[in-house]
Amino acid sequence: MYRIGMATGAMCLALLPEAGSAWTAWNNLRVNPVRDAVFEVVGQSGSANVDYWCAAGDYARRVLSLPLGQRIYIVRGRAEAQTTDRKSAVQFSVQAPANVKNQTIGLLSVTRVGENISAAMAFDYCLTNKAPGG
Repeated sequence: MYRIGMATGAMCLALLPEAGSAWTAWNNLRVNPVRDAVFEVVGQSGSANVDYWCAAGDYARRVLSLPLGQRIYIVRGRAEAQTTDRKSAVQFSVQAPANVKNQTIGLLSVTRVGENISAAMAFDYCLTNKAPGG
């Protein structure tokens, strides 16, 4: 009976998209794949712009294994999450969005599609703003 219960539990977990694909960044924000080259950083209560960029940079560096010079682009500004039931998320990509002016960030934003910084600069927000895991 125990083995059947364990197998059933494992199958149920496999059916939940967030359970198998969500990843936790350095600053405890969750990152979920959306589609090819697009991932969503899900905010928590009080998440600042630097928190979203930190998680995006950490994901690009540790999960996607991208070079530190790789640009990370906003492809959907802060809005309700698509991958979970949270109210605030930002979607990023390592490919520039089509039909949008490619713009580097002047003021750190998470709202304007096309804004971008390098993976190294994004991850640097992890190091300058919070201790690991908190």
